[in-house]
Amino acid sequence: MDKGNKQSGAWAVIYCAATNKFLLGKRSAKVNKSGAWNLFGGRIDSGEQPKEALARELGEEAGLSIKPRHLTKLDTLTRRLRSRQDERDLHYFVVKADREFTPRLNREHCDFRWFKAKQLPARFNSPTSLAIKKGLLEKAARH
Repeated sequence: MDKGNKQSGAWAVIYCAATNKFLLGKRSAKVNKSGAWNLFGGRIDSGEQPKEALARELGEEAGLSIKPRHLTKLDTLTRRLRSRQDERDLHYFVVKADREFTPRLNREHCDFRWFKAKQLPARFNSPTSLAIKKGLLEKAARH
């Protein structure tokens, strides 16, 4: 169960086994961390469960319609914020795609691309960077 911290979030590692690639979105100039690549997802709203939040975020950011029960949990990482007092729960789920598809992006993203794990771009937002460092892309591919 989430601590209810407004900083907590949920993200999807979207993986296509047929091409062995992961879907990332490039953040637009309309949002913070512009130009960074990231997994799709975001903040968990008050009263939401992580799966519900991610299903909502995937609809908003990528035009995907995924029922929360179809999201498979990968891991939950807890990250201490700079203040050292607050913790942030980062919930990660895997979404398996049968084929590469074109997401319907909202204003938060200006581009998307399917990447092989060994050919990822260099600049990420922190939840995506943490997922990569902790091996969650490889874990999603094996899932």
